[in-house]
Amino acid sequence: MLASGKSASATRRIPFTVSTVALVTFSSSTTAPMFGWRRLALTRVVGSAASWFLFALSFTLLFLSGTAVIGLGGFCASGGPYEIAVQCPDSVIAFTPLSIFGGLIAVAISAFLAQGFGAPLTTWAWPILFCGLGLAFLGGFVAYQDIVGLIIGVMFEIMGLVPLVLELRGSPQRVFLGQFAANGAQLYEGEKARRSLMSPKTPNPEGAVQPTAAHWVLSLGIAVIFVAAGIQVARLWFAV
Repeated sequence: MLASGKSASATRRIPFTVSTVALVTFSSSTTAPMFGWRRLALTRVVGSAASWFLFALSFTLLFLSGTAVIGLGGFCASGGPYEIAVQCPDSVIAFTPLSIFGGLIAVAISAFLAQGFGAPLTTWAWPILFCGLGLAFLGGFVAYQDIVGLIIGVMFEIMGLVPLVLELRGSPQRVFLGQFAANGAQLYEGEKARRSLMSPKTPNPEGAVQPTAAHWVLSLGIAVIFVAAGIQVARLWFAV
């Protein structure tokens, strides 16, 4: 009877075990092909290039819009039932909201496609945004002696530099080279490297690859070329 009870118990467990394994297997087999393309080196390279191009384009449009408003005295408006003292230029009205959404999309592309390859836009976006706009406000202070521009400019510079310094303390190499090669291999960052807010993965795992000159050329080359392209396109577009 006891043996029979054990056999019945084992028999009752078999359907549950088989169905669970089948469910896990089905889930893995359907999910892996769906996102397998993200593991390709080409995906990371294209993601890095596209994110830097779109961010440079968006930030340049925002910067040009901001400097245009500062040149008008720091304030302009458009539409509404009231009389407008200073009318915003059409380019400012069109590009300011587009540039903000474009910058956010660029960071998302970097996180989802570049995945830590190349100069990480997820690290650089905040410092570039606030330090760049801070320079615009400081330029307005120098040109028009506007004390508000000085206060906002200094505040923006601090807001942009502090996170960058924290990331540099985590790993200077990671800030410029990224944490992964194009093929997905994690790069060796030196014994003093540590995790940071934007790079929570543990540095230097077993099997980490020593970066070569080719890694640096590819990473920085993509950033420089596509940032320059984004800036140029934005300047031409804003002038239309």
